[in-house]
Amino acid sequence: MHRHLTLKRSKQSVSGAQTWTKSVRSGSLLGSSSVKAKLVLLLAACCSALLVAAQTPSVLPLSSEPHHHLALHNGYVNVYEVEVAPHDSVQLHRHDFDAISVMISEAQVIVLTPGKPDVHLKLLDGQVRLQPRGYVHATSIDGETTYRNVTVELLLPQQGGRNLCAAVISAQPLNCAGEQASRTSATHIEQPQYETDQTYVTLIRVLPHQNVTIGNTGHSELIVALDAAAVALADGSGQENSLHPGDFRWIAIGQAASVFKNNGDKEARLIMFRLKSQ
Repeated sequence: MHRHLTLKRSKQSVSGAQTWTKSVRSGSLLGSSSVKAKLVLLLAACCSALLVAAQTPSVLPLSSEPHHHLALHNGYVNVYEVEVAPHDSVQLHRHDFDAISVMISEAQVIVLTPGKPDVHLKLLDGQVRLQPRGYVHATSIDGETTYRNVTVELLLPQQGGRNLCAAVISAQPLNCAGEQASRTSATHIEQPQYETDQTYVTLIRVLPHQNVTIGNTGHSELIVALDAAAVALADGSGQENSLHPGDFRWIAIGQAASVFKNNGDKEARLIMFRLKSQ
């Protein structure tokens, strides 16, 4: 009797297994064809999301972008020296602070911003541009000229940014009054570029064989040289320190003023940042 029951249960087990196999093959175990379709769609969506994630490049902070070399850090600014060879690219990165880019060379570039069309630009030697906080982009060097700039991160929050006599913010108008457009003296010409409530940026054109004194104004100042003709007299000793294009000098509050001398036969340009006291 016991042997008969065991045999019967074995037959039932085999029969059940066959039924389960047929159910899987027919799809009845899923309940309906609509469930199968939903499962297929779910799997496809998951695979698509993984594929997109794998193809999306990572966004670096500016400090980790390999072409940006930190040359100065203090409580007001980070100053980065940037040099990129023709047909190379600045990697995708983000700006966590408002930054002012000062071009030290002409360059043909393609600016790549996620989710937006590529933008082809011709950047000019001495051009000043704003790269606002939160901006994410990469830059491809499209021409045969090495791309060089000095990028100045403004570490204090900036409010009230506006163009003066240069289109630093491309989408905004100029605010260039007649008397503000060119402040001329016997030694130099000033052309205001941009300002916020915290920072003032101007182009200073030192006339040939003339000097200009900068500093000791009650504010900290950063001076970026655009031309090799400018020479800074760093102290009262009379020792001259030559400045090359892209070199800069920081003059802190309370520090003695510096004299910038143009020994050449052409104008020597300087970009000056005046950081207003906080």
